[in-house]
Amino acid sequence: MKRAEIVSFRDVIKSGRFSKYTPSLLIAKELGLKYLIVEENNITGPAVGTTILVDKITKILKIENMLDLCCGTGALTKIAIENGVKKIFVLDKNLKAVKENLKPLQKFIEFIEGDIFRFKTTEFFDLVVLDPPRYLIEKIVERFDFSTINTNLFVMWHGSFSEEGWNSYVRDKLRNFFDKVYSFSVYGEELSVCSGTHTGKKMLERLMKKW
Repeated sequence: MKRAEIVSFRDVIKSGRFSKYTPSLLIAKELGLKYLIVEENNITGPAVGTTILVDKITKILKIENMLDLCCGTGALTKIAIENGVKKIFVLDKNLKAVKENLKPLQKFIEFIEGDIFRFKTTEFFDLVVLDPPRYLIEKIVERFDFSTINTNLFVMWHGSFSEEGWNSYVRDKLRNFFDKVYSFSVYGEELSVCSGTHTGKKMLERLMKKW
């Protein structure tokens, strides 16, 4: 696997490697992100479905704090801050892109540089978001200990809606850790929103009514 590159938005556009209508570029442009992550000739995240879901969740529900796992460029964190979330923890192996992109917003952010498989926290979150690179998703489903995440709502992207068997498998895994697992299909992408707390279940009910 080729190493991920941190590339400026301007250089990506100038290179002509990607259409300017590539969803990740459109999202980056809308959010004013200066740096992107390019890996194996693909722009890494955020997924369109996750972007829309996080935007709606943080607009509809009162989210005080959030954990952004595999945060990448920080796009989801920026959306959450713009929607009023006051404290966000971000985790990634390489924080260069997110630190550059969100420099003016650093008072709202705690940066954690590390491996998701070694990450442990006692912090409780209103919302945890996991929007991993596609190549990492199978490993996360098999190896990540979801019981270590203390949250009212857990959002996870896990692939295309056409991967029915895979999506069913992922949700069965998530049900080992959460009482409620709701499925969302957004622009052809499949996500799960989960909860194991009384407050989280109420939040899920409100989200479904407003969706």
